[in-house]
Amino acid sequence: MGIYKAEAIVLRSIVYGEADRILTLFTREAGKVSAIAKGVRKTTSRLRGAVQLFSHTRLVLYSGRSLDTVSQGEAEDEFSYLERDLECFATASYCAELVSRLTPEREPQPKVFFLMLSVLRALKQGDTELTARVFELKLLDILGYRPSLTECVEGNHSLSSAAGEVQRVWFSIEKGGVVCPDCAKSCEGLLSFSPATLGAMGYFLRSPLEQAVKARLSPRIMRELASLLQGFLAYHGDVQPRSRALLDTFRDGGAGNGHNKV
Repeated sequence: MGIYKAEAIVLRSIVYGEADRILTLFTREAGKVSAIAKGVRKTTSRLRGAVQLFSHTRLVLYSGRSLDTVSQGEAEDEFSYLERDLECFATASYCAELVSRLTPEREPQPKVFFLMLSVLRALKQGDTELTARVFELKLLDILGYRPSLTECVEGNHSLSSAAGEVQRVWFSIEKGGVVCPDCAKSCEGLLSFSPATLGAMGYFLRSPLEQAVKARLSPRIMRELASLLQGFLAYHGDVQPRSRALLDTFRDGGAGNGHNKV
């Protein structure tokens, strides 16, 4: 590819050598890219502001065999508020880790790029727990793991009852969607949750992230969403992100800054 330009989000940054950093970038043009920013830890480096963790930035890179090299850069938005808000930082880290682990190298996926950019913007004002749930579901959808919410995945037919007319909804993580009450009688390993949780998932999928994160949901619905989506990610994406442990400390009340706990 030689020299190329990319609009990127810095998903990960690790120290390398005396003054360098190895970056995991998610670019609008080329998808996930691994790159080295040489000398960036020096106080005189002009790249420092352009390659900060979670920065939305415009870069010039040289292609390499295993790592590309960042040559020039200019930050569009550094999302500096994340440095002052540990819970928002932990949620951004979790979302970035999901993107990094669920996407292959150099496969353009602009919808993932814009979803990640949207979540970094939304976290400044939104509920961190709700934002994480919306992001999880939308990322699964983009990557081809959209759960079936209107068709019974066991009997391959439409649900016989509207969600508001039943007391509980049955869901198969293995088969990727809802199961009607009749089929649920002969199925094993199903999750049970409220119709309102099913409605919330449908709303998340229909709505832009910026709108979905403003929803008002009960603690019970949030718990059900967390359990279902975590199980879905582990089974279909084969991921159990390390950053999830930090989020769980907020959910369990181990830390906090006034936001809801993830």
